Amino acid sequence: MSEAPRSSPAPANLPDDNNIFWEILLRLPPLPSSLPRASLVCKRWRRLLSDTRFLRRFRAHHKTPPQLGFFTQSFTEPLFVPTLSAPDRIPSARFSLPQPTSIGWILIGCRHGFAAFLDMTRWEAVVWEPVTGSHFRIAFRPEVKSDDDHYIFNGAVLNSAGINGNDPL
Repeated sequence: MSEAPRSSPAPANLPDDNNIFWEILLRLPPLPSSLPRASLVCKRWRRLLSDTRFLRRFRAHHKTPPQLGFFTQSFTEPLFVPTLSAPDRIPSARFSLPQPTSIGWILIGCRHGFAAFLDMTRWEAVVWEPVTGSHFRIAFRPEVKSDDDHYIFNGAVLNSAGINGNDPL
């Protein structure tokens, strides 16, 4: 007598909740093109990837975002140098400086998404957020202005509200 062939049990159905998709999508690399490209897969993924709770978990999971590039001081003006490869490479023109009113802008530093410059012609500090393009100017107090014997070599940006209004600098 021959035995009847054994059939394998039917695979268990996966839960139809979004948690399993979140766990998978959290493992996407934290590159600028990852989430937009994954959101093109289907409407469900687009909805999940645009959910603010998912985006918060995605940032928390990856902790440190990738370095998009850096600013360097050339002889004429500060320049943005991108560091990522295509398709994540940010063109230098995307982070072009706000229109300086004069020659003599000096890069003094970047921190937490802000760049700080000195406008030596107008005696102002310029704080710029390259991602949004917003910037503001802070005039030097009379006692800070330099003369032939004193120079400004360094500076820092302090944000009392912190990043996104809740994180300390």
